[in-house]
Amino acid sequence: MRIYLTGGTGYIGKALARRLVEAGHEVRALVRATSNSEPLHQLGVATFTGDLQDRASMREGMSGADWVIHAAADLDLTGPPERMRQTNIQGSENIASLAYKLGVGRFLSISSMAYFGGSPDDGTPADETSRPMQPFPTLYSATKHSGELAIQEWAKKGLRVNTVYPSLVYGPPGKKEGANAILRQLLKGRFPAVVGPDRKTCWVFLDDVVDALVRILDKAPVGRNYLLTGEITTLRSLVDRACVLGGVKPPKLSLPVGVARVAMTLAGPLYKMRGHRPPVAPDQLNNLARHWAFDDTRARTELGWTPRGLDEGLPPTIGHLQAT
Repeated sequence: MRIYLTGGTGYIGKALARRLVEAGHEVRALVRATSNSEPLHQLGVATFTGDLQDRASMREGMSGADWVIHAAADLDLTGPPERMRQTNIQGSENIASLAYKLGVGRFLSISSMAYFGGSPDDGTPADETSRPMQPFPTLYSATKHSGELAIQEWAKKGLRVNTVYPSLVYGPPGKKEGANAILRQLLKGRFPAVVGPDRKTCWVFLDDVVDALVRILDKAPVGRNYLLTGEITTLRSLVDRACVLGGVKPPKLSLPVGVARVAMTLAGPLYKMRGHRPPVAPDQLNNLARHWAFDDTRARTELGWTPRGLDEGLPPTIGHLQAT
């Protein structure tokens, strides 16, 4: 198949491009002029310089595609808010509308569990049918939700869409990409306390996400959406397990989110004076105030997908982070 990929230089995108090329597919990728596209070239991926904001720049690469896989997103909460809105909302609108106009066969949107804004306050897992938790805790969450709604509007007009919602994605390669960045900071002792230790969250291994995506290309019916969320755990459990594997002492202090918010407010000027960022940003505190527990039974059942748990996925990840 001919597949047009956005976000191919990103964490999930590079791993997916490799898997698709190994399976014999023709992969074409949209890359920005400032992106490092050499890893894609080494795989034999044809790259087309452009931007999600410029529909014309996507036309050549997308023409004749059997699938469009939209993996590009702006995740930088410290960057300009308008850039995130343009990328995650307008960019999604642009690529979906062009795919519809060009008559692309199928469209796979790689969204995020952030689309849902969190899971129920009582800690029970949400699923694909759950209503979003509003107001959204972060701009990223809000823009991923709006961007997905823009794509779904084109689905109503006939674009044949599937969507996936991965949780926190970790695993080699990459030490600063995906949720590896969190684990790396933890192993370096950068977190003086565990904020919201009882909050539930989900972690899914990178190779397992890629495996699910390939299975969707092979067998998913049009319009069927899937959470890809792996294992549910509390933040304290995750921290303790990662630190034991890394041979480092876990943070002893546990703080409720409300207490941490006050502490960060008081300590903010001190961090600024020293030229450092606070260990936990305000948007991150909003996230930590909510559970992020999701049930991916649909993907396991319908796709025959079996993601590994943390006991299997953390050891190679921690080893990779400490060796690089």
